[in-house]
Amino acid sequence: MIIIKLGGSVITDKSRYRTFRREITKKIIDVVSEFEEELILVHGGGSFGHIMAKRYGFPGSVNLKNKNGIALIHNDMESLDQKLVAMFHKHKREIFPVPPSSVICGEKKNLDIFRLLVEKNITPITYGDVYFKSPDYIGIYSGDDLVLDLSRMFRPEKVMFISDVDGIFDKNPKLYHNAKLMREVKSRANFENSSIDVTGGLGHKYEIMKKINETGAKVYLLNGNFPERIKETGRVEFIGTVLS
Repeated sequence: MIIIKLGGSVITDKSRYRTFRREITKKIIDVVSEFEEELILVHGGGSFGHIMAKRYGFPGSVNLKNKNGIALIHNDMESLDQKLVAMFHKHKREIFPVPPSSVICGEKKNLDIFRLLVEKNITPITYGDVYFKSPDYIGIYSGDDLVLDLSRMFRPEKVMFISDVDGIFDKNPKLYHNAKLMREVKSRANFENSSIDVTGGLGHKYEIMKKINETGAKVYLLNGNFPERIKETGRVEFIGTVLS
């Protein structure tokens, strides 16, 4: 099995509300649809989720001022999800969308629907979204957290994070021209006591990747702007970072 996270940073323009990067997303899906292995797909929110979540103060308490933001964000994420579903259907792949709000409520999660779909040879697709953590508090079940929970459930051989960065560097590539891409990172490495640099939210993602690696999966971080790299995971020519 392969679990693939399609990052919001590559399938949307995160700086512009509800801006879908259709062309590059299609190219990614064209490649992913060639896999014969069992797949579970997860995608981020990008500009369909983060912009309004920040505007309405989520995660956070529900009040009269932000209450309408709950439905707005969920509907935006559902809209993005349906764009991806339509693209996969063109490849005649059976895809079934699973909204996170249907599997999590409060502190309780029930991911059994994913197991059922996989047993029926149907590919589940899910996404980061808002949910009721309590009657008066809205939480966010992120795409990365979904990937971790599903990895613990299914123990996949391979997990791919398709983002808009080449991988993890030994230092900040935005500041240092001689920054080197780390093709492989040992799971015991951490950013606090090593020369590894993390920017743009990669710190949390790396911690998630380490936990996924503990399930036995090889974990890849690669740049989706070069979709051909998806097929090169596990090969010598692969450009990206693998966690082992």
